[in-house]
Amino acid sequence: MYPPQQPDDPYAAGAYAYQPGPPAPAGMPGTAITVRVLMFIGGVCGLLFGALFWLAAAMASGEGQFSRDFLDGMRDAGLPLSGGEAGVFFGVMGAIPFLYGVVSIVLASIMGHRSAGVMWSIVVFQGLSALLLVLAVITGGFASIIPLFFTIGMIVLMVVPNTRAFYESKPAAPGHPGAY
Repeated sequence: MYPPQQPDDPYAAGAYAYQPGPPAPAGMPGTAITVRVLMFIGGVCGLLFGALFWLAAAMASGEGQFSRDFLDGMRDAGLPLSGGEAGVFFGVMGAIPFLYGVVSIVLASIMGHRSAGVMWSIVVFQGLSALLLVLAVITGGFASIIPLFFTIGMIVLMVVPNTRAFYESKPAAPGHPGAY
């Protein structure tokens, strides 16, 4: 068949002959995939909660018997507002989770781009979310502690070394020995 290769042949070692430095990770690491999935799930939940608050705003500001019963229930719960005030209150309260949902879905959608800017945008966004959740816990919203733990977990997963290596290193050029 082929004549045997000489021992001093530079191609004798095969594909492993020359690797300049550590190769860039080939695919998105599992930690980043986990954050991406959690951000999509959190984003959809934010959109749904925002829509739910806006539905409550529409119900509170209506003219029918249901709206009057809704306002009576709010008054009994210690929140005496008129129909218009309740509509504005629930409208603003719905904007917060809705905005979180939109930003979370957009960031999760661009996580496939290898860029330090994408990684740090996610870390900053989750950091701001964590601050808002800490404020909610301090003011008595103890149910916010569960999303707070998820948010802190996503921050940690984004800054672990293998995730940072994926986003901060550039893939090698095609034909380069370290290319994938």
